[in-house]
Formats: sequence, C-alpha cells, structure tokens
Amino acid sequence: MSLQQTFIANLRYFRKQRNLTQKDLSVYLNKGYNYINCIEGGNSFPPPDVVDQIASILGIDPGQLFQRDGCPENLRQFGKEQYVQDVTNQLVSRLSDVIAREVRHSLE
Repeated sequence: MSLQQTFIANLRYFRKQRNLTQKDLSVYLNKGYNYINCIEGGNSFPPPDVVDQIASILGIDPGQLFQRDGCPENLRQFGKEQYVQDVTNQLVSRLSDVIAREVRHSLE
C-alpha cells in the first residue's frame, strides 16, 4: 500500500468517525467544494500545512494520517499483502526443495 493510499484510507476513516462529509471538511478548510473529494479520489495530495489543518479539525496527530495501522481498512490491506508475501515465500521454499531433490535424483 502506497503512502498516498494509506493517507487516503486514514483520512476517510477519521473523517467518517467525526461524522463529517467531504464537503464539511472542505468548508472547514476554506477550500473548494470538491477539495477533499479530489484528495480521497487520489487526484491530488495536500501540502504539509493543509495536512496539519486536516489533522487539527479531525482532532488527531498529523502522523496518524500516514500510519499503516491508522485505521481498520489499512490493517486489512496490510494483512492481505503480508499473507500473500508469506504464502509466496513458503511456496518458493518448497519448490526449491523439490527442484533440488529432483536434480540430485537425476544425477544419481
């Protein structure tokens, strides 16, 4: 999961936790109607000062918007990626063992 995807998932999660719509948050930031929609849609990324403002409005530390474990959606996504990596590693290890055994057997 990229940093931007993590940020978007956390922003959406904390915004909804505060019962704010995208429009509400845009208004609190003195930005255009679709400002948060563009961010959550991945079309733009806010500068650091706006990240600070967003965090202040949401009542969180700005760093929470970038934490992989900042919201349940990120944890699920990270868990999926970790699971895929673990299974891949196990299969590669088993396949390497089988190939090595077959090569040894063919040389006997």
